[in-house]
Amino acid sequence: MPSSREQLIIEQPDERMKLSGQVMLFEQYRLLRKTWFWVLLLSLMATAGMAYYAYYVVEPEFVASAVAVPPNKSGTPLDNLFGNIAASLKDAALGRLVGRAASENGYTRAALLMSRSVQDSLIARYDLYRHYDIPKDRPDLMYGRISDNIDIEPQNEGTIIISIYDTDPKLAQKMATDVVEIANAISRDLNRRESQPITQYVEQRYIQVKRMQDSLQLRLGAFMESTRLFAPEEQAVVISESVQKTEIEIGRQRARVKVLTEQLGADDPQVVVEKAVLTQLEDQGRKLAAGNVGVLPGVKLNSLPKSAVEYLDLKGNYEVNAKVLALLEPMYEQMKLEEARNIPVLNILDAAFVPPTKARPKRSLLIAGAFIGTFLTCYLVIAIVSYFQNFNRRYRAYVVGSVPAAPLAQPLKQSPETGSKLIEK
Repeated sequence: MPSSREQLIIEQPDERMKLSGQVMLFEQYRLLRKTWFWVLLLSLMATAGMAYYAYYVVEPEFVASAVAVPPNKSGTPLDNLFGNIAASLKDAALGRLVGRAASENGYTRAALLMSRSVQDSLIARYDLYRHYDIPKDRPDLMYGRISDNIDIEPQNEGTIIISIYDTDPKLAQKMATDVVEIANAISRDLNRRESQPITQYVEQRYIQVKRMQDSLQLRLGAFMESTRLFAPEEQAVVISESVQKTEIEIGRQRARVKVLTEQLGADDPQVVVEKAVLTQLEDQGRKLAAGNVGVLPGVKLNSLPKSAVEYLDLKGNYEVNAKVLALLEPMYEQMKLEEARNIPVLNILDAAFVPPTKARPKRSLLIAGAFIGTFLTCYLVIAIVSYFQNFNRRYRAYVVGSVPAAPLAQPLKQSPETGSKLIEK
């Protein structure tokens, strides 16, 4: 028969903790049931406020996008020229300077598009301080606003998408197109400043070599005119053959005069004639050696070695200087061409058009986020408040010395039969 005292066998020692946790959960559930109407009302009020803000306070923004691509050729003609003649310029002590400038690129196109120089150009061109109603003494606010309105997206295929957000769709379209134009102008200025030291050096070197070439040309021309020397090796062979033939003729004529003198005597008319011929040949040989007569008049046989050495020295300097000038002249002309040439760093593939619909804010997302966020926040606050109220109540009970383990818990007794803990009811 059931007695007035029920015994409940508890097999686990921490059952009281579970019961206590269930009580706390039930208390929170009770609070949720009591406050759901107010939570829903507060969420609807917050949603209505967000809807009013989204529709009547925030101006909708439009987005205009332009697609740009880099040039098909990675290097400019000046870079190609430097690459082709870098080996030759090493001999002229230019290779290190040219090679460094032609091979290194220190920035990307996306970094150029997101630079402050582009932002400053847009601010000045469209008077964005007035358009955004920002004080001119707060450039930090202006840069932050422009950074939020410009979106640069480099693609894996190599294209770059430039998106501009603005409340005016026509202004957004113009700014998206002008960003590429401004970036190209800044790139040209950077290239000009980077190549300016090389340009100045090449220009100075070109002028110096040009003057030296003119001087060597005048000296070589004057030397050739004074010495009649233009091909020392060929001229030496011709002069040597002429002198050799003259010496042979003189030797033969001397032998003939000697034989006739012994046979006919010195006063014989024939001997006198042969002596006159000998005298004429000897005089011709002396003049030929002096360079006064012959096939190459003006070339002196006795000074030919020295003149040939001087001629070869002048000619060698002239030819070497001419080769250096032949390298520098196209470089100089190409640099002048590059300074006046419009080299874009980006080309517009798809031009921006006036957007027909707004891009942001997403009003539906704002309204839904306001409702869900307010709803969850309210219940989170309720749970925290309930937890601290329960904790404070237990703490006060602990301080006064009566700490209930759980509302359903009773004093425990030891069961004599099973040894389990019993709860008396």
